[in-house]
Amino acid sequence: MRTKQVRPEKTQYEFELHISMGTESITKRTFVLFDFRTVKIFENFVYKLTVETKLNMDKKEMHFNIEGLSAPTIDLSKNGYAYFKYKLFDFKNNTYLLKLTKNRKIKCTSNLVISKNNIKLSKFSGKPFIKIIIN
Repeated sequence: MRTKQVRPEKTQYEFELHISMGTESITKRTFVLFDFRTVKIFENFVYKLTVETKLNMDKKEMHFNIEGLSAPTIDLSKNGYAYFKYKLFDFKNNTYLLKLTKNRKIKCTSNLVISKNNIKLSKFSGKPFIKIIIN
């Protein structure tokens, strides 16, 4: 007798991107935090997301390419989602073109409006493989 195969739930998004503002405690510099996470929670290890970052602040463009997962470097077993965090320090209050790709194929674009104490998104286009959450 065979056991029933367990399949994971299908989700609308594979990844989440949490965008927030913060201040570094020592230097008191303000930054924008890009926190990429998988929706899936891994049972045995906390993996690292491999994300290629290309910024062109002169053209006001930010490009993040999610390439995949890399194995953890610790020996202890721990559960959780895979993640990648990027702090952007040298920004100006302006509108930036945010490009998100997965393996350089699936593409989403949006306008990211950064003001003194606020972040907004506008004009989202492309195939939604990532959910963007503004904190």
